[in-house]
Amino acid sequence: MRRIIQLLFIALFLAASTAPAAEAAKPRSAAANSASARKGASAKKKPAAKPAATKAAPRTAGDVRREQQRTAGEIEKTQRRIDDNTRETRRQLNRLASLDAEIGRSEKSIASMQAGVDSLELDIAALNDSIARTSARVAAMRAAYARSLRAQRERRTRLSPIAFVLGAGSISEAWRRTRYLRELSAAHAAKSRRLKAESDTLAAQRASLDALNSERREELGRMALATAQLRTRQQQADTLVASLRREGASLKKALEEKRRQAQQLDRELDRIIAEEQRRAEEQRRREEQEAKARAAAEAKARAEAEARAKAASEGSKKTTPAPQQPAQQPSAPKPATQPAPTTYEATAAAERALSGTFRSNKGRLLFPVAGPYRIVSAFGRTDHPRIPGVQIQNSGIDIEAGAKDAGARAVYEGTVSSVFRIDGYQNIVIVRHGEYLTVYAGIDNIAVRKGDKVRSGQTLGHIYRDPDDGGRAVLHFELRHEKEKLNPSEWVKP
Repeated sequence: MRRIIQLLFIALFLAASTAPAAEAAKPRSAAANSASARKGASAKKKPAAKPAATKAAPRTAGDVRREQQRTAGEIEKTQRRIDDNTRETRRQLNRLASLDAEIGRSEKSIASMQAGVDSLELDIAALNDSIARTSARVAAMRAAYARSLRAQRERRTRLSPIAFVLGAGSISEAWRRTRYLRELSAAHAAKSRRLKAESDTLAAQRASLDALNSERREELGRMALATAQLRTRQQQADTLVASLRREGASLKKALEEKRRQAQQLDRELDRIIAEEQRRAEEQRRREEQEAKARAAAEAKARAEAEARAKAASEGSKKTTPAPQQPAQQPSAPKPATQPAPTTYEATAAAERALSGTFRSNKGRLLFPVAGPYRIVSAFGRTDHPRIPGVQIQNSGIDIEAGAKDAGARAVYEGTVSSVFRIDGYQNIVIVRHGEYLTVYAGIDNIAVRKGDKVRSGQTLGHIYRDPDDGGRAVLHFELRHEKEKLNPSEWVKP
């Protein structure tokens, strides 16, 4: 109690000592007030700092919910921007692949045009040489023919042909002179024909030269146009590459997504093929067991028949003599020997179908896309032609179709073994050709079902056009020997 009283006295003392100082600080002189008024807006802003010292109002549950909603909205907007950037990067990558395919085709076309121009120039050079030789021959023949005509004209002015013949001393001499004149006329006519033929040849050669020069000019014009288009495509590709390099994170994400989808497709194909192999092995074992069971039953029936025949021959003396009994033995094995050739023939037919049809048609199989197309991604592991450090792994080939309603078609007759769907590839159809399989990914409006028999060239469905990729229609095509991946470009013929 005493301690409490002491604390109260101390508090009263401190309050009394601070009160006069507070009262002295309140009044301010008129001069100070006028000075503070002249300071303007800077002096007036000082009282506005006082509310900062006030205690902030507590947050309510509604404030927290509104802040959470605002944060969630910002996160959703950010994710949409990231997804849009990724989709745009994917479109740019696909566009770059198409441009690279166009550039490659343009380069081949320009090289072919250049080879054509070189061939034309060689033909033009050879024709120029031939024209020079023909012109020299024509000039020489014209000079000789002109000399001959002048000589004949001089002879006629001195002596006419009739006078030349009549001036002969005898009939035989007149006959010789007549024959001489005929031969001379024939020689002149032959020279004239040869000159005309050579002149016609020279005119034809010059016409051919004009045609070759015209063709060369047209080819050079087409080559110049193709070169300009190639330069434009290369500039577009360079622009896309620069844009992709700026979007490093989006590029990495798009490439990783494409790699993940390809790996998922590989795993699913391996699983389906393994399952088919397992079922085929089980079927083979069942057939072997059934064949063994049939063979055992046939052997048992044959033994029982032989036992009955032996018992019948020993039990009755009045029966037919023994030599007639073996006649029944060949009749019993006949039904038993029928299944074996059937199984062998089925196996032989399967082997002939494999080695004699599909495999023997390597390099001649139908192309999986009809109409205009371009291969935008080749088989195997390749370095990206324009983005350093980026490798592309493709288990097949990617074909961009040019037709509006392009369809995927079976490259050879077979059986639809599976139809399924994977993100990034739409619908996938697998057609089995014995031990070989063809895979068609990126199909819309499927026209076949599992178990269907398909003929060579039959449409399996339309190629899906991606609206997020400018409506491009790209078919992913693979060819396998069971699980072994083969290069489709070595098997199909464009």
